[in-house]
Amino acid sequence: MKGFLRRVITGEDRGFCAQGVWPLLWVLSCAYAAGVSVLRLLYKMGVLRSLRAGKPVISVGNITAGGVGKTPLVIFLAELLRGRGLRPVILTRGYMAGTGMRSDEADMMAECLPGVAVLVNPDRAAAVKEAEARLAPDVFILDDGFQHWRLKRDLDIVAIDASNPFGNGHVLPRGLLREPMSALARADLVILTKTDLGRAHVAAIRDVLKKLNPASAVVETVHVPVGVMDVFAGTRHRGLALIQDRVAAVCALGSPGSFKALLAREGARVEGLFTFDDHHGYTRGDIARIAGFCRSKKLNKVVTTHKDAVKIRHFEEAFQGISLLVLEIEIKVTYGEDELLSRLARFGHP
Repeated sequence: MKGFLRRVITGEDRGFCAQGVWPLLWVLSCAYAAGVSVLRLLYKMGVLRSLRAGKPVISVGNITAGGVGKTPLVIFLAELLRGRGLRPVILTRGYMAGTGMRSDEADMMAECLPGVAVLVNPDRAAAVKEAEARLAPDVFILDDGFQHWRLKRDLDIVAIDASNPFGNGHVLPRGLLREPMSALARADLVILTKTDLGRAHVAAIRDVLKKLNPASAVVETVHVPVGVMDVFAGTRHRGLALIQDRVAAVCALGSPGSFKALLAREGARVEGLFTFDDHHGYTRGDIARIAGFCRSKKLNKVVTTHKDAVKIRHFEEAFQGISLLVLEIEIKVTYGEDELLSRLARFGHP
């Protein structure tokens, strides 16, 4: 049932059953959009109060649910700020809704950014007070902050996946939009991700953004594979020779197709793709199915993402004779780098 709804929401399923569900989802979508608008208005009118942090706040968010590559972007920005001699602190909700479990993104950011504090707290305003009391930050990065209005921000960055920018144009749960597209008028800076995979859409996205927010700058980026980490061996390999082979691929992403396309482009022969819902909690049954497939096909390599590996690595005993490899990704700016750097240069005095 969950998979069916996902296909309906994303527009993959347009069959008779899907069309029967659309009216209900449309009603729920209208109610959701109205609720978001009322909440935003209450903050704008001051009925609900927003905290002004003692240091600048850079929000990194998105207008669609999942799959835009926001976490690598947060890591990229933190490294840029640290490279300027600043002490960034990342504020993240950090828990998967309805589970009480720490999110894979929070663990991934902490692993990729040694020395950078990653504060996990659904109340990001409380996290600011904690950081100011004990960490001496120069700047805050508010992860997934575009719809988090309890904290005022000094730069509002919105990430948009160029390969699937606005879903089917409908608000949740009829579509993937977390707010109506008119909300993009609030963005100070829009960063297009995966523009190599979505090159055909870039001009149209720019046209939409120009109409909705002509003052916002647009930066274009790509996700560049730079190396491979062997999780169980604890080794890193610069370059992609390890995956230029027959492999199985595993991911729990909002856009799993882009992961397979990326692997194929880098020379991997993906014999089997195992996809799960975003933030999936892997079970022993999941791992047994993946490992069993590999053994049946005589595959000795499973390639996954960093955020999936932080959960899969706990099942090492099931992977006897099979390497678990993480495709290490870096963000590369292909257009608008000067604009991005000039925006960041306003924060702090290294």
